Amino acid sequence: MKETNMTEANSSQSPDLFTRKWLLVVILCMVPAFALFAYFGDSGRGRAAAGSTIVIMYAARGCWDLRRHTWFWVTLTILIALHVLLVLLVPWTSKSYPGLILFPIAAVDYAIVYGCIKLVDRMMNRA
Repeated sequence: MKETNMTEANSSQSPDLFTRKWLLVVILCMVPAFALFAYFGDSGRGRAAAGSTIVIMYAARGCWDLRRHTWFWVTLTILIALHVLLVLLVPWTSKSYPGLILFPIAAVDYAIVYGCIKLVDRMMNRA
């Protein structure tokens, strides 16, 4: 009887979204984004591309329960396209910055991306 209650309790809990395996996937996606630009001598753009990749992947993973909806993927595609334009059109400096300076910028970007996904979710639930 006690074992049944334990398995029921474990199955009702939500799985941890941000696992070590997910971190490895993020790193494997981030490295080529940085390496491509760094190879052509534009490490500033590479840093921006890597940061954008991290932010988008973590925001998408934070809303992973919505992945079965087509609008989720359309929204994510639009956000990726906007980040690609941002990386390509903004002049990025190759100067090295410590993580403490870059973290607030990434946090704001995460809030915007996550907020956009949740905003579309609310709009789609009203319809």
